Amino acid sequence: MELNGVVQSLDNKSILVTGSTGFLSKNNNTNLAIVFVEKLLRVQPNMKQLFLLLRPADASSATQRLHNDVTGKEVFRVLRKKHGLGFDSLISEKVTPVFGDISLENLGIKDSALSKKIHKEVEIVIYVYTVANFAATTNLDERYDVALDVNTMGAKHVFDFAEKCENLEMILHVSTAYIHTGETPGVILEKPFDISQTMKETSKILDIDEEKKLVQDRLNELRAAQVSEKQETAAMKELGAERAKLYGWPNTYAITKAMGEMIIDRSLKRNIPVVIARPTIVSSTYREPFPGWIEGVKTFDPFVIYSGRGKLRCLLGNHESFLDIIPGDMVVNAVIVAMMNHMKSNNKSVSGDDEEDENHNYRYIYHLGSSANREKMNIIKLVKYAYEYFCKNPLMDKHGNTVKIVKPVFFPTMASFRQHVNDNYVLPKKEGKVSVAKRLVEFYEHYLLFKKMEVAYSN
Repeated sequence: MELNGVVQSLDNKSILVTGSTGFLSKNNNTNLAIVFVEKLLRVQPNMKQLFLLLRPADASSATQRLHNDVTGKEVFRVLRKKHGLGFDSLISEKVTPVFGDISLENLGIKDSALSKKIHKEVEIVIYVYTVANFAATTNLDERYDVALDVNTMGAKHVFDFAEKCENLEMILHVSTAYIHTGETPGVILEKPFDISQTMKETSKILDIDEEKKLVQDRLNELRAAQVSEKQETAAMKELGAERAKLYGWPNTYAITKAMGEMIIDRSLKRNIPVVIARPTIVSSTYREPFPGWIEGVKTFDPFVIYSGRGKLRCLLGNHESFLDIIPGDMVVNAVIVAMMNHMKSNNKSVSGDDEEDENHNYRYIYHLGSSANREKMNIIKLVKYAYEYFCKNPLMDKHGNTVKIVKPVFFPTMASFRQHVNDNYVLPKKEGKVSVAKRLVEFYEHYLLFKKMEVAYSN
């Protein structure tokens, strides 16, 4: 993607990136923001400044947090090798760490002088962070209050902050293709979410302010009852699941990310180009800066890990089903090109005097996935590749013995999977493990595309 025009468009630009470190824990970070930062620095070292929003979790200095959570990662090894002893100087000169929190107004930036500097200099604002990790169901059904704060209100706070930037040319909002994962099959169009849109027919209108009030009322009730932190967390997760189901979304993550897109309408007051990227399941890097970089266990990784450990005995899916997976560097490359294509200085038709924003003339939505190659991404083939790999390269257990792997059996429907589990595995001593397995499959069911619910992406 080393296109001269794209690289030149970034020359002397100041960019604010939110989401370069996880806002809940290290494992919640999707890595996409870090790949983004590395790519920007590698292809255009002549950027004027890159401001990175970091959440202060301890007494570490901003510079130390920047190194520990971003530039010290293995993904920067190519850039580090390229610049050698000059790497630290490059980071010091081009990257400004900013302590803040997207769940707060003004992004929680307490340094007023730095806030003014950002508002004066920044031309591009990038919001990448999401509360989700496709390998951890505990995050797909995150506490409703937490997911609302980050996925929904976080989007509002980023857009409110961005609109104060005097020379703003572009806002990039990384959402997810799975805001459309509900009960309605068909073609997913690259168009904005309506503020009152839901994923199934219901007499209730999805009102974000009402959801916030509901969350606060429930929290007040729980705290008045002096429940434990564990009980409060369970109650808030249950509330999120209830609200998602009511409106047709499969989990808290999907509904709060959808509301994050909806709230943009209420936040934008200027005719600033907005690119909304909706990637599917983001996996490790394909090529840049080197193949295979990922941090933590994510996306398709659990299937690979369980296969290698000989624990993947059965799976939901058939020859018509697939997981839509896309490498992180492909997502980054695509959104950088989209950003530069729609940036105000590169798009002469965008004028601050135009009054067509209500028709979304300045909103550009892109679906990023692998569905065009669905015959190559069949889930049975993916699991088969993992099985064949571990047959040739078996893992060793803690005693130094070769782990025996098994070829998994596939079940075409949830009903057939549940019947198999009930017939073969539900024993008192295994109920806990079976419950976890069932729950994992139920979550993945919504991200596994079947022929009967074929999803196509518009061109």
